[in-house]
Amino acid sequence: MHPLRAAGRTGGFALTAAAFVGTGAAHSGTTHAGTPHWLLFVLALTGLGATGVTVAAYRRGSVGGTTAAVVGLAAALVGGFGLVGLVELQVVADTGPEIHDVYPTLSFAVGAAMAVGSLVVGRLWWPDRPRYVGLGLLLAAWVVYPVAMPNGGTYHPLGYVVVAAVLLAVAYVLWRDAWGVVQSLRRDRRPLGAGLAAGGLFAVFFAFSAGTVSFNPDAGIGAPTEATVLFLPIADPLVAWPAVEFVFPSIPLAGFVSVGTVALLTLLGSLVAVNVGVLVQQSRADSAASGSTSALGMAATTGATACCCCAPAFYGVLSVVFGAAATPAYWAFLDPSSPVGGVFFAVSVLLLVGSVVRATGGGRSIAA
Repeated sequence: MHPLRAAGRTGGFALTAAAFVGTGAAHSGTTHAGTPHWLLFVLALTGLGATGVTVAAYRRGSVGGTTAAVVGLAAALVGGFGLVGLVELQVVADTGPEIHDVYPTLSFAVGAAMAVGSLVVGRLWWPDRPRYVGLGLLLAAWVVYPVAMPNGGTYHPLGYVVVAAVLLAVAYVLWRDAWGVVQSLRRDRRPLGAGLAAGGLFAVFFAFSAGTVSFNPDAGIGAPTEATVLFLPIADPLVAWPAVEFVFPSIPLAGFVSVGTVALLTLLGSLVAVNVGVLVQQSRADSAASGSTSALGMAATTGATACCCCAPAFYGVLSVVFGAAATPAYWAFLDPSSPVGGVFFAVSVLLLVGSVVRATGGGRSIAA
């Protein structure tokens, strides 16, 4: 694969993929170290736009591969800086919206629709692959779990079972339907490098957008004034996990690392890395027009996935445009009883897994 496409796709993933299952980084204010929100918004748009223009110019042959790769990566970094700034400083209210009471009912309705949809789609298109139905049912359980269990099921063993089952189901689907291509990446250095780079950039943006790491720690009464490291359980995702929380005001730097967030980061980062690696591998083999296994089709699917994974960045953009009036969108992602965060996670997993399986030709349905 030519260097520009790898850099462009990698940058696109890193700039738009984000966490939708964790605690958002919420801080009041309209500036970041004296930088207005609107300027961060402009930087994000400029970086994303320049990345797209550079990719288009390379495909037309207007610029060389090396030059385009450098420019595309620089533009992606500029856009990433703007997006990180937006998600670091989000204008939020101190209390949740009044529509909180409808979240549990909505979660049950969405979870039921996901479960029924999984059964119907599996029966019609993949009757010989019950593993697809199983993954869909597990993701539906992920959405419903916080409202179906007493006290959110924070310490219930079933929550740990759901999380582990989702991870194992994803691994099983890839093993059964795409393992040969995944294994081939280990022997193909350039696609492997592009995938690892994409996964690494994704991890960085994930950490900031999910509030796992922040360069703008909360300040005020009761806030730590010296370096602090605490060991405590954090309920993210679904249940409480052992975690380390740290605050270093002099840097400034704050965040936490839990077993659950590491598991999710590994899952999503690996899926992003495999998607990009397979895309680079297939594009280099000039298979972009080979129907259902084309890199063009995979790029469209993974592009949709990236759009579905930008919850915190999306709210940051809304807060720039609408200010505090956009806070209901923030709480819709933050509140565990809301289905929004779980749905974004489920859709992202399905699209990332589906794009790999489709690109490798392992997902052809009976109806196809």
